[in-house]
Amino acid sequence: MTGVWVTAMGLVAPLRPFDTIDAFWGALTRGEDSIKLQAPPLLNEKKKWLTAAIETEQDLQPEDKFFYIAEAALKMAIVDSRLSAEELQGADMVIGSILGNVLSRERQLIDGNIQNRTAEASLSYPVRYLGQRFAIGGRLSAISTACASGTDAVGIAARSIATGEAEVVIAGGIDVLSDFALAGFNLLQALTEDKVRPFDKKRTGLALGEGAAFLVIEAERHALARGAKCYGRVLGYASRADASHLTAPHREGRGLASAITAALSQSGLRQYDINYINAHGTATVYNDLMETKAIKLALGEAAYTTYVSSTKSMLGHAFGASGVIEALCALMAINTGVIPPTINYRYPDPQCDLNYVPNTAKATPVGAAMSLSAGFGGQNAAVIFGRPPQI
Repeated sequence: MTGVWVTAMGLVAPLRPFDTIDAFWGALTRGEDSIKLQAPPLLNEKKKWLTAAIETEQDLQPEDKFFYIAEAALKMAIVDSRLSAEELQGADMVIGSILGNVLSRERQLIDGNIQNRTAEASLSYPVRYLGQRFAIGGRLSAISTACASGTDAVGIAARSIATGEAEVVIAGGIDVLSDFALAGFNLLQALTEDKVRPFDKKRTGLALGEGAAFLVIEAERHALARGAKCYGRVLGYASRADASHLTAPHREGRGLASAITAALSQSGLRQYDINYINAHGTATVYNDLMETKAIKLALGEAAYTTYVSSTKSMLGHAFGASGVIEALCALMAINTGVIPPTINYRYPDPQCDLNYVPNTAKATPVGAAMSLSAGFGGQNAAVIFGRPPQI
């Protein structure tokens, strides 16, 4: 994949929400944790859950919060891009989300208003709404591939640029906390009541989070013509399915390894060229083990010299938004030469034996970084970024 640039970024995450990306990155690389005990979004229950929630000045319902953080993150990316109104009118947009605006339906069900069905309670409504709100006039697409949704949105946008189908594509991921998701992950016994400890021997599960992130992905020639900056180049992307189980990952990491291998082949890089992997790293027992096996299967001996970290240890699992947030983190690692840590890592697991950057950020040049996602139904995606030309 050649000639594909990332020219702008926008982010609202639980860590330093509504602040600059530099402020977010500073907090993340210092190992600050946004996960804490909090009440569920809607249901009036005494039990609190470990979650990474975004605090807003107003007390917003989940369906309103979804659009509030989405608009803030998208506006940040558009301002950063310096795209003209005419260029936005011709731009495409693809958004990855697991729940989309079905949260409005959740509110109706909780309120007992089961007869009121609206077109807004759909996965496609957010991209249509945001397209109209910001006058983005190209092709608008919604994608929901479980926890790989955000990474797939970035990859599909990059592929559209690489094939010449588009000159500018805005790729985003949005999701917020909901009672539906909390109840579902709790039934699967995937939630922790302890610290989130990715790859640690004593890991006990994940914490759910929320967020909105957008990347402006642009054809190199178009970006050069308008004098745009470049945060990094998209070098490779692949999506693969385990075809194994509805929720559990393939125990040997077959699908994720295949996605890594295909993305690496497309990038033209060798296994040892990948300096950093932002892992899916949920801190569930089987997912972390599967991901470790997949990385070793795809990278061979190079897996042991590649830095790996899980930013979910600080941000929680933001569903479909995670892939774009973590892609942004991979780009920031390239631009700053700092790899964020995996916090709460205390007890090495002999079966998870890679270099997980424990507890303290690592300052080192990053020439190429990979971001990984693995979701229910065996949905796996890998995207590889390279240095911008000015670095």
